Amino acid sequence: MEDKFYKTNEDKFSWIVGLKVRIKTTSDEQFEGEVFNYDPVTACIIILSDESTPAVVTQKRTVRIILESSIKEIKCLSLPTNTNSNTTTTTPTVTSPATNKQNNHNNHHHQNNINNDLSLPSLNVQLIIKKQDEVIKKAAQKAMKIGVGVTPEAQEIFNSLSRTLPCDWSGENIIVLNEVKISSPYNIENCTGPENCKSIERVKKVLEAERKKLKI
Repeated sequence: MEDKFYKTNEDKFSWIVGLKVRIKTTSDEQFEGEVFNYDPVTACIIILSDESTPAVVTQKRTVRIILESSIKEIKCLSLPTNTNSNTTTTTPTVTSPATNKQNNHNNHHHQNNINNDLSLPSLNVQLIIKKQDEVIKKAAQKAMKIGVGVTPEAQEIFNSLSRTLPCDWSGENIIVLNEVKISSPYNIENCTGPENCKSIERVKKVLEAERKKLKI
């Protein structure tokens, strides 16, 4: 269906705000929750997922922001819990002023609860930044373990050695224990180190054993 059917982009999904839906993404992930908002600028749908289970009831909810282009299917599970049906009929009742006052108070309190339920949870920005820094640091460390311009065989040798000894790449050379250099083609005779290096024999033994395991 073309977007011109809608008056604006905001009209496209604004009508589902408040509905409980199940969203299936193009990667076949499924998420359930109440649609909190639709942002026409970023083309994202924001849903609130209840973390309660049959065994544990909690008020904790997860906020998920889903890009419209990643949505494969949307299925409506239920209408908003605070939506009154137009077809519902009620019997008029006469109440005293005191009762009316109490009802108004209860309605106001109920409305406040609804507003509180729809409010986004606060975010711990410092914790988010800390986790982000940790992820970036781990990614950088992982990238340093991948040789540039080396053969798959050389990378296999590096990976095997690094499980036993601390290793780093220096160009196409493998540096073990910060002092022993293993040059291509990475045989035991290609191990060199500073004068009176005590680690070189140990590195040679580990290298020989790992090459046998790899059968290379």
